[in-house]
Amino acid sequence: MKIFKKWTFQWWEIGFIKICLLSLGILLGLYFYSYLAGLLWFWWGLFAVTTIYFIIKFVTEK
Repeated sequence: MKIFKKWTFQWWEIGFIKICLLSLGILLGLYFYSYLAGLLWFWWGLFAVTTIYFIIKFVTEK
């Protein structure tokens, strides 16, 4: 039995998966709005750290 198979997707299948995941994120965000809004400081902090990381990586890359 092969557990790990090689998958090849077409560009439109990847686009469809991204749209489905985006829709799922929006639905979960609406459902858990009050909980996620309480963690707003965490999301801004994560955004800031990620942004700083990529700016440093972009500047220091040769």
